[in-house]
Amino acid sequence: MRRPWLIGLMAGTGLVAAGCSSTPSHPSSQSTTTSNASSATTTTNPDQNGTTTSSPTTTSTAATGCTGVTASTGQSQGAAGTITGSIVLSESGTATCTFSGYPTMALFAAGGATIPVTMVDGLSVDISPQANAGPQSVTLSASSQLEFTYQYSDVPSGNETSCPSSTTVTVTAPGQSSATAPISLSLAPCDNGTIRVSPLYAAG
Repeated sequence: MRRPWLIGLMAGTGLVAAGCSSTPSHPSSQSTTTSNASSATTTTNPDQNGTTTSSPTTTSTAATGCTGVTASTGQSQGAAGTITGSIVLSESGTATCTFSGYPTMALFAAGGATIPVTMVDGLSVDISPQANAGPQSVTLSASSQLEFTYQYSDVPSGNETSCPSSTTVTVTAPGQSSATAPISLSLAPCDNGTIRVSPLYAAG
């Protein structure tokens, strides 16, 4: 014969167990913080003319409508293996354009083959206050001209035994998508075709 108090105790224990098993379980929530670090990277990518630009980031702007920009050779000189010269830009049309920044150059051999070059913004020799200054906003029109100075070494370096020489050169003004027509100019930059250029400035 079961004792009444034992039956009651067993029933109470069952209720407690049922209450524990019915407690809902909640998945734990996890807070994740993602930290994205940005790094400044300088890359050099050759364009379709074999020109590689190696320089800090600069702002290059040009007004729309500059479709008649032409180039011509200026003065050049050489001393102690460093060749310097200048190229003058003119506007053959009626547009007035504002530029700021560094031009790029493309070199071509006698048969029209592209000569790889590496463009570097800024000169390493003192030429003039305008050539050695930073980029300034300058205006090109039918009644004014702009100019820039280029510099390169004609002394082979590293594994170089000679440096390819150009017969023609084209110039792309800062902010422009198309180059000028080729002009006759013989350049033989060494050190992997490195040419340093000044920003555009008003021709004197």
